[in-house]
Amino acid sequence: MRRRAPVDQGMARPDNVTPFRPRRPPPRPSGGLGLATHRGKAVLVHLLTLISFVASFFFPAPPWSYLALAVGVAGLAIAASNRAEAMPWARTHHELALRTIVIGVAASMLLSILGFIPGFPAIWAFYARLAVLAWASLRALIGLVLAILRKPVPNPTGPLV
Repeated sequence: MRRRAPVDQGMARPDNVTPFRPRRPPPRPSGGLGLATHRGKAVLVHLLTLISFVASFFFPAPPWSYLALAVGVAGLAIAASNRAEAMPWARTHHELALRTIVIGVAASMLLSILGFIPGFPAIWAFYARLAVLAWASLRALIGLVLAILRKPVPNPTGPLV
């Protein structure tokens, strides 16, 4: 009586090269929505930037303005913490988001102060805040599209993009 060699039931032998064996799919990145990837973080930062400026424009008074502030701070925290360890193309997105939030908030605060000056037309302050919203939204949308395509921002320190 011949004895057979024991066969591993769980693992296929590496020397068995069968062309019809189904291949295992590559492992998916963890993080639910892909937020653990460089692309996911860059997209998230641009979305948070866009949401914070739109929310601060449409909800300028407390308590809803605190929500816009929290979203902006979250975008700043994510962009600042991931800027050093990100890939080179994602680093440009974090830089763009940081500059957009900081410059946009500074401009909005200055324009809000102008609204309290007696004799200064309030409609000018409104149009100036609208211009800041358009500028920040355009920067965030261009950055969002480039982040989805995994392309670097050509000039993240420039005035527009």
